[in-house]
Amino acid sequence: MSAAKEEPLHFDVSTGLKSVLGSELITDDEVAIFELVKNSFDAEAKLVQLYFGASTITIADDGIGMSYEDIRTKWLFVAYSSKRESNREADFRDDIAERRNYAGSKGIGRFSSDRLGQLIRLQTRPKLERNDPVHCIAIDWDRFDQDHTEHFEKIGVDYVAQPEGFSLPDELTAPKHGTAITIEKTRRQWGREKILRLKSALAKLINPFGVSTDGFRIVIHAPAEQEADKAERLQSQKKGEEENPNAIVNGEVGNFIFATLQEKTTFIDVAIDESGEYIESTLTDRGELIYRIREPNEFPLLAKSGFKCQVFFLNQSAKVTFARRMGVPSVQFGSVFLFRNGFRVYPIGEETDDWFGMDRRKQQGYARFLGTRDVIGRVDVSGTDSDFQEASSRNAGLIETPAVTQLRKCFRDYCLIRLERYVVPVTFVDKEDKNTSDVSRLLTDPGRARVAAAVAKLVDDKNVELLAYSTSLIGILSERSAQFEASLSSLRAIAEKTKDRGLFNNIEAAEKRFEELREAEERARKQADEERRAKEAAEARAYVAEKAATEASEKLAEERKRNLFLSSISTLDEDTIISLHHQVTTYGGVIRQKIENFLVKIAGRETVPVSEVVDAMEAISFLNSKILGVSKFATKANFRLESENIEADVGEYIEQYINGVAKDFLSGPLTLEVTNDGKGFEQRFKPIDIAVVVDNLIANSRKAGATRMSFAITHPTKSTIHLHVTDNGRGFSRGIDELERIFEKGFTTTDGSGLGLFHIRHVLGEMNGTIEATQNEDRRGASFAIRIAK
Repeated sequence: MSAAKEEPLHFDVSTGLKSVLGSELITDDEVAIFELVKNSFDAEAKLVQLYFGASTITIADDGIGMSYEDIRTKWLFVAYSSKRESNREADFRDDIAERRNYAGSKGIGRFSSDRLGQLIRLQTRPKLERNDPVHCIAIDWDRFDQDHTEHFEKIGVDYVAQPEGFSLPDELTAPKHGTAITIEKTRRQWGREKILRLKSALAKLINPFGVSTDGFRIVIHAPAEQEADKAERLQSQKKGEEENPNAIVNGEVGNFIFATLQEKTTFIDVAIDESGEYIESTLTDRGELIYRIREPNEFPLLAKSGFKCQVFFLNQSAKVTFARRMGVPSVQFGSVFLFRNGFRVYPIGEETDDWFGMDRRKQQGYARFLGTRDVIGRVDVSGTDSDFQEASSRNAGLIETPAVTQLRKCFRDYCLIRLERYVVPVTFVDKEDKNTSDVSRLLTDPGRARVAAAVAKLVDDKNVELLAYSTSLIGILSERSAQFEASLSSLRAIAEKTKDRGLFNNIEAAEKRFEELREAEERARKQADEERRAKEAAEARAYVAEKAATEASEKLAEERKRNLFLSSISTLDEDTIISLHHQVTTYGGVIRQKIENFLVKIAGRETVPVSEVVDAMEAISFLNSKILGVSKFATKANFRLESENIEADVGEYIEQYINGVAKDFLSGPLTLEVTNDGKGFEQRFKPIDIAVVVDNLIANSRKAGATRMSFAITHPTKSTIHLHVTDNGRGFSRGIDELERIFEKGFTTTDGSGLGLFHIRHVLGEMNGTIEATQNEDRRGASFAIRIAK
């Protein structure tokens, strides 16, 4: 007897599937809301409104909406996703260009509402049928949990048509088309702190760089928190602080910090162009474009992905700004976020995440590499699931594919390492730069030399095309600069890369001037040496006398240790006089050579450009200021000037120079005060440089009619010295639009030369220091902040 014919086998689905795809898969309330917001994003919505009531949550958008047939055949079809279909992509891109694909594509996001509450009511109207009734369905998720032996499809769903349109809370604007999901009988309370955490997370979910980039807005409405929001605003006003958007529940979601950071820190923009053939990179430092380059794209799987990256380096100043504006330290906000198809991929970028391997690299060289605590940024990529697919848990990042491997490498080699190769050699070496929110410390000759060297090293690659660079930071240094010769090789490499004939000519002219200056200095030294040898006999007698008077010599040494300057010329020994004479002869010889060179240069010319005259006079004025300084030392200095450099406590030296030298040469009613915290340290410096700085500052105060001038010396760290200089003179002219201009060569609002402050900035640059001017609130007096690092 033959066996009866068996029925075909097939899968059967229990009502328990609801929990597997819902509350058991989506294990976080924030992620559950993310899934619903992602659906709005994928539905081409431009506005999503979130409403939090006593026990309800509403998420309403103005997207394309759904028809009755869409609800029946798509939304209620488990694990079906229309986003996998490709026939909508062209229209989608026309509406919002940034969205190339879809944030989600598994068809299970709708079950995330089970995590949030017991009841769900969906209202929707399609964009093409905006005059039709609103379709409304209601689901009670608890009905699926009553009997898990029951078939999934046997649980009914209630449907009604609403001719009157969307039924939403009064606080929300009813859309003409789109979808609204209301979750009732919420499973957990949504208090103020919980909503604020969600708001902060949503800001990172969409776009941590502002609300306009993606053409997608999220607005939160929580009536119960309006009074607390008002109190928070009042508290900020009383403190005189800016309103912290992360402390206000109601309002638009977004971060407004990054526009500020672009002006206060270093960041790099990297993107693969539309052709997919090139990678273009732009590095900007505190508002100043450093370079823009282009090079071949070596990542074929990213060619059509629209890869974009923006990474900010956060120095101490930027971190302070971030914390003040955002209400949380940058490290708690996160690091580099990854966005796939315009939406955040979790948990990449979170505080404890190192998906890009930055911290692993930093462990290999703490001072050479940047880690997650040092940078913040965003990487954007678009593509299908075959290339960039999120893990099913929705909070485990991307599944590893060949395209993902190339994505990591592209970020590391072209974003992170490129940023490192500028930040480490240019700003890390200057200990004070971390506290600076502008490029003032880079405007010095050492700073400009470091920038030029970094760019030259970057373009020393046949594949790198230099499209633009900073002409204010990359250019010819002063011939007096210690970095002059080294910088010329960097500039030559940049000129060759850009075929910049003008820069080539400037380099050749600078080399010629430098050679003339060196020859003049050599002649002056030879003359001074001859005079020195003629006095060797007298010097020897002085040494013999000093040796014979051992006890007196020991007392003198002790006195020298206590005081670098003496109050009487009577103790000045012959050797010191010879050394001072040597310096004067050297500077005088160079001045004579510069005057001769200038006269030869202009001979036979009817007109001479003002810039050439200013340059010549500036160089002569600078050397003359050194001679004036030496003339003061001639009656006060108790140290030998056989070498231009000495090793001493800079703060103590400044204090003693002001009290022991500068005060004796004052004219008029001006009085000088100096304070020193005493936390000094020794370093090598040129005494003449201190004279140039102090004397020029005093001269400016005297011209401004000041009667009192103070110098406050502090040491904030073991390797830095700060000098705060103030006076009670007329202050800065109201006609100055930017105080930085007062340090430009020849800039003046008085009858002065406009060279004093320019010389000060140059001298401090050679000492690894900077000077910054600040305007007092009452516009009376001038204030200068000088910072020198060891």
